[in-house]
Amino acid sequence: MNPANKNLIIIGLLVACGVLAGGLIYSQFELPGKESSANLLSVEEAAKIGLDYINENLLPQGITASMVGAPSEEQGLYRFKIRIGEEELLSYITKDGKVLFPEGIDLESEISPVQETPEIQEELTIGNFSVSGDEVCLEDGKPIIYFFGSQGCPYCTWEHPIMERVAEKFTDYISFHNNMDTNADMDVFGKYSTGGIPTLVFGCKYYRVGAGTQLGEEGEAKVLTALICKLTGSQPADVCEQVQDLIE
Repeated sequence: MNPANKNLIIIGLLVACGVLAGGLIYSQFELPGKESSANLLSVEEAAKIGLDYINENLLPQGITASMVGAPSEEQGLYRFKIRIGEEELLSYITKDGKVLFPEGIDLESEISPVQETPEIQEELTIGNFSVSGDEVCLEDGKPIIYFFGSQGCPYCTWEHPIMERVAEKFTDYISFHNNMDTNADMDVFGKYSTGGIPTLVFGCKYYRVGAGTQLGEEGEAKVLTALICKLTGSQPADVCEQVQDLIE
């Protein structure tokens, strides 16, 4: 399996939930290998802490990671493998259980670029939304707008109120499925998300995993409004005319 495909789920988690590069920091810590011996955990204890953290904080409801095989020690860290759906991913945690690296990439096993099959580039539109080739999905004749997220994901709690405010502008024109901490519409989530949250799916035509924090709240609201306007035929007019430049 292409390593890039194998890593899709955890990459989505890292981007969507705002994990800092290098590791998830639980508290004040020392560099790996420098932990106080009094604070060291067994490999089993530390791996369980890492697995529990991933399940409780990084994965949406309905998706659970499980341990594969026995954890071990490697390069001053504890190494353990998790399974999410059909994917198996290596993770690492410091011996005191304070710093978690949700995925470790084995550089020696990476396929060289000349051997990789070229990937098909997705068409992207404003706000870094992907454009699907699917027909617009409707409910009672209205485009369906899906939001998937969890209160345990900081970027979800940033994106969610923006999405709600935008959706309120289209009350009579869309069907809003507000899936915050629910297991509803998991078939849609499974089709358009790599497993990361927040995931936004607009009419099954535009979708994105991750929050639009780089745009700021105002910029993100304009992008969401413009994409919904494209699905509603620029209705309501008083709302859509304010983002006409983005619609075009």
